[in-house]
Amino acid sequence: MTQFKSLRLENIRSYKNAEIDFKKGASLLSGDIGSGKTSILLGLQFSLFGLQPGQKGSSILRNGEDFAMTRLKLEIDGEMITIERSIRKSKTGSISQDSNILTINGNTQELSTSEMKERVISLLNYPKELAKKSNLLYKFTVYMPQEEMKSIIQEKPEVRLDTLRYIFGLDRYKRIKENANFLMKKIKDSIRTKEVLVAESDIIKRKLNIETENKIQLSKQTLNLNITLQQLILEKQEKENTLNKLQEDLDEITKANSEIEKNKIKLEGQKEAEAKIKKEISIMQSQITEELDFSQEKLDSTSILLENHKKILEEKNSEFLKLNSEVSVLSSKKEQPMDLKNQIISLENCPTCLQLVGQDHKTRIGKKLGFEIEDIDRELEQKIIQKAHLIRLIETEKELVIGYESDKAKLQQNKIKAEHQKQIKIKIQSEAYILDRTTNEIKQLEDKTQELSNHLESSSKSQEEFEVAREAFKNQNKKMHEQEIILATKNKELEILKIRLAELQEDLASKEKIKEAMNKLKELGYWIQKNLVDTVDRTEKNRIAQVKNEFSNALSKWFAYLASDSFSVELDDQFTPSIKNQDYEIDYAFLSGGERTSVALAYRLALNQVLNAHSSIKTNGILILDEPTEGFSSEQVQKMGKIFEELKYEQMILVSHEREMDNFVDHVIEIKKGSESQIEPNS
Repeated sequence: MTQFKSLRLENIRSYKNAEIDFKKGASLLSGDIGSGKTSILLGLQFSLFGLQPGQKGSSILRNGEDFAMTRLKLEIDGEMITIERSIRKSKTGSISQDSNILTINGNTQELSTSEMKERVISLLNYPKELAKKSNLLYKFTVYMPQEEMKSIIQEKPEVRLDTLRYIFGLDRYKRIKENANFLMKKIKDSIRTKEVLVAESDIIKRKLNIETENKIQLSKQTLNLNITLQQLILEKQEKENTLNKLQEDLDEITKANSEIEKNKIKLEGQKEAEAKIKKEISIMQSQITEELDFSQEKLDSTSILLENHKKILEEKNSEFLKLNSEVSVLSSKKEQPMDLKNQIISLENCPTCLQLVGQDHKTRIGKKLGFEIEDIDRELEQKIIQKAHLIRLIETEKELVIGYESDKAKLQQNKIKAEHQKQIKIKIQSEAYILDRTTNEIKQLEDKTQELSNHLESSSKSQEEFEVAREAFKNQNKKMHEQEIILATKNKELEILKIRLAELQEDLASKEKIKEAMNKLKELGYWIQKNLVDTVDRTEKNRIAQVKNEFSNALSKWFAYLASDSFSVELDDQFTPSIKNQDYEIDYAFLSGGERTSVALAYRLALNQVLNAHSSIKTNGILILDEPTEGFSSEQVQKMGKIFEELKYEQMILVSHEREMDNFVDHVIEIKKGSESQIEPNS
């Protein structure tokens, strides 16, 4: 159950900033024409559903303002809910919905416009399929301007009937029938297609019988060919075995010829090797005719003497170098006093004191220097004598070293010759062994060759027999190959025939399945037509008749409260009010203004009553009537009291400028109009 608690309007039409509280029971929005009563109802509608398709934001935005907001507080099944919406004008002048804020039991969410619409539809328990036309059910059950209801009554019957089908949920029967007819069309099209395919089944069966007979005949031919081929294979195997045996004999002959040729080559080589060995042995024997006298002890003794005299020669050479150096030193030492003596003899004055040097002094010094020179000459002469003696010793040692070196060289040559003769003797022995072995191999090769030659003489006819056997094998192989080709051709034909048979069988099976599917489609089509469509059609007619009867009874009831006893109204099959004055039917267009309002109000109340009875929407306890007494006489206005007593709504909001209406409601809300609409406190 839903109850409106309060509504805040900011820059909504004639309202600058106002808030109105709604209470249980019937509340009357009272005020002069143009005071802003309907603006409150439009604010309620905007709070719940936002701007509707085709509705411009300028229709609710206060002139001169760029922003407008509504905040609706309501209670649904004990939950406190606040719905806040706003619109805003952009710099370009376009007006669009701005923010959408939903608060449930203190939990606040900011949502997109589409999300807010879905949440409100869900909270009010409106059918989801009405989401695109979210306020249609609200219009027919809660609030619809009286003029709109009049226009529905005057609408084309088929348009009005479609609208009522939609809000009563009866259009689903129409959709079911349309979908069923569409499905039936598809089924019929499919059946026609399948009938064409199924018609080919007999042709396929005839083809299948012919091809099956062909397969039997071809299988017999293939079997006979296989038997013949197996016989040819056995004959071929026998001829092949004979040929292989003869081939083995020929291979042995070829092998024997090859071995004879190889033996001849080996024999020739061995004989050449034998002659060569004999020649080499003869040459080596000539090289060892002269016996050499060689003693290793003599070579060792000569080598020791040579080394000793080389050492002595080296010592003497060192001594000679030392003595030669001493002679050079003494010669240099002798030159110094001689040069000094010559200088003093030629000296006139002393270089130190510059005094004249006397002859006595010169003579005295000259004698002293002469004695020194004589001592050096004596020592020098002794050294020269030693040097000459040493030279003679060195020459003697050199001759001895040369002699010993010559003796050693000869002894070494004799040693080499002796060792060479020894190696030749060893080689002669080795070659003699090889010669014996070669002679034996020559004898073996000659014997083997003779044996092979004897064997060849006994096998001279094998080649002729082989040629005959090979020709027979070739002919047999040719026959078998020709038979294999014929058999392969027949097998290929049989394989192709099997594939064709399989395709025909598969095609026939497919056609049988198509036939089965076609029969099922026919059964389905019959069921859809005779069961589904007819049942839906009967259900729809029954449902429409039920709704129409309820609607017509309610319409007659409410109209009876408002019109005189001479007038009556009921609905025809297209939900058009049929108005009668006694026994005469009157067209709606020829009624007076009050009478048209009476019909529209009765239609509105009846529609609301039936819709609420057949739905579980959460707004079924709320009714809003906008100027329901327009054009009424005072007597008709007074009858509204009886209607309000009959209406069982938790919350009812009325808009009227008729002062008599104050007596029929629980609360009166005065609306005053100045530069902006003002709401007086509830009474």
